[in-house]
Amino acid sequence: MKTIFKFIGIALFSSLFFYCSSDDNSTSNPDPDPDGEEPTEAATTLISTLSIPWELVWGPDDFLWVTERNGKISRIHPDTGEQQEVLTISNVAQVQESGLLGMVHHPNFDTNPYVYVVYTYNGSSGLLERLVRFTFDNNTLSDETILLDQIPANSIHNGSRLLITSDLHLLMTTGDAGNTDLSQNMNSLGGKILRLNLDGTIPVDNPFTGSYVYSYGHRNPQGLTFHPNGGLYSSEHGPNSDDEINQIISGKNYGWPEVKGVIDTPSEQSFAAGTEVIESIFNWTPTIAPSDLIFYTSDRIPEWTNKFLMTVLKDQRIIALTLNGDGTSITQEEIFFNREFGRLRDIVVSPTGRVFIATNGNSYGDTSATHRIIEINRIEP
Repeated sequence: MKTIFKFIGIALFSSLFFYCSSDDNSTSNPDPDPDGEEPTEAATTLISTLSIPWELVWGPDDFLWVTERNGKISRIHPDTGEQQEVLTISNVAQVQESGLLGMVHHPNFDTNPYVYVVYTYNGSSGLLERLVRFTFDNNTLSDETILLDQIPANSIHNGSRLLITSDLHLLMTTGDAGNTDLSQNMNSLGGKILRLNLDGTIPVDNPFTGSYVYSYGHRNPQGLTFHPNGGLYSSEHGPNSDDEINQIISGKNYGWPEVKGVIDTPSEQSFAAGTEVIESIFNWTPTIAPSDLIFYTSDRIPEWTNKFLMTVLKDQRIIALTLNGDGTSITQEEIFFNREFGRLRDIVVSPTGRVFIATNGNSYGDTSATHRIIEINRIEP
């Protein structure tokens, strides 16, 4: 699940952290698994005053951390909804889909209190994207360090999901920035999944020597997670067809723009005859606009146990996906909370199995400060 693989070892040290300052008595230490009667509602709204939340993560301090595309990073109490701003990045450029996007904490946060984020900014010739690291101290983020810069960006297709692996490498998805030529261009960072050391350098065991590229041929992957079997999986936006679930393998080509979904047209077959392409393991036509992807192992919501959970924007739902035994195909798709909450951007799970989702309003262009974080308490029959 996302909480296991984004914050490795969180269960071992989450109880050690409480970062509220002595003069901030209004925010109590959260209980990751509060006692008391179960909520009567299947879902409860925690906060409803956010402006386009993009990343939602369970922090090592047992707070929910959220990025908003306007540049704000906050900690939100998971029981009261109280929001504490820790930083607003002033040079974030928010244009349509761009802005402040992905975020992840260093897995050893007690000794390395680092938060990694991705945002777009105005370069000399248009939008660009960068991966940066901040240090958390005294309830604020500071000391911005740029780890990777001048990544292709645009008002669309910026990828930007982050994941830290068990061997302490950082994975980052990037989109094609609206330029389909970038995804097959190995000299570009666009349309890729990148792999970095946590200091921003290139790992010596990357599949392409001297390159950040881990996989390529992507259009706009916005979900990235590990399965307990060790496999890496992504959710990816297609054009007018073939939204995808992909099993990500080091060094492989996922075909975009020459192949969409599976290889089933003469032009795709012609391209694949001369280039090895990894097909999607599941796809949707018409498109549904898939966003974040996690794997749920808790029994707190038994209908979702041992399934992928994915938030969906255009079709406004949560989808549960069952993976087959060898991890190569999806055997079942189930739809939950269909069109009940509007567009759904992100999903996160606490160490005890609590599930929270972030909404993105009812329309693509809704930038009002009315977007929500909702806790899913159970599935109604």
